[in-house]
Amino acid sequence: MTKYGRLLSGLLLLSLTKMESGCTDAVEQDTQLLRQVMREENGCIRWKVYGFRDDPNKEKVELYFTNGKLREVFYRYQGQLEGVRNVFYDNGKLSESGNWHADNRIGEFRYYRQDGKLECVQYYGLIGESVETP
Repeated sequence: MTKYGRLLSGLLLLSLTKMESGCTDAVEQDTQLLRQVMREENGCIRWKVYGFRDDPNKEKVELYFTNGKLREVFYRYQGQLEGVRNVFYDNGKLSESGNWHADNRIGEFRYYRQDGKLECVQYYGLIGESVETP
């Protein structure tokens, strides 16, 4: 392969990686590096793991349904859930959304029905326990 051919294939791989990263913040896309892709025997993507240039301990994980739609997106820091976690139904609608800190739920969690309507909201304290709201 010529030098030009290697450069062209490298640029193609880079642009495919950028296209696969989904709907994320433009700044975040520039710092994400695709670390791992797990596929089923039939070729369907099961999950993707992204690392971040600015923090080697932080990861973004995307899990997929067998139909190829996004099932879940969450962040890990040193192996623990850290940050926003979104869970989706297989129809693509949001099922659950909330923040995590050190593997514990914290703050507001929103749960949705399959038709996309809000079902309930729960609040979690610093140790991940549900708290009553006035």
